[in-house]
Amino acid sequence: MTVLVPEALGHLRTVLDGLVPLHMMRLSRPGEMSRAHQEAGDLGDVIAEAGDRLTAAGNFRSPSDRTARSQVLNAMATCLALGAHQPGGVTWAGAHWCTAPHHNCPNTQKGVA
Repeated sequence: MTVLVPEALGHLRTVLDGLVPLHMMRLSRPGEMSRAHQEAGDLGDVIAEAGDRLTAAGNFRSPSDRTARSQVLNAMATCLALGAHQPGGVTWAGAHWCTAPHHNCPNTQKGVA
């Protein structure tokens, strides 16, 4: 059983706040969106395999786990970036990403967009 560490979730959101916009820009390049959609199943597998370990105490202590950590972070950022390109964007763990301001957009309410 994985125990969620609340501080770790905050750190994960901070990392994703940096990664997701980069992946959103990447998906704006020609052909990248369709490529990401084709890889979505594999991205889901990566997240399912190790995603919960990012916020659990004691995980990824070994330096050899850096590859797994980067794979799951990039998979999460890509999936959230895909969601950001959908109408209304995507909200996860209290963070919101979107490509255009929309009705009730948390970013426009905060003055971000």
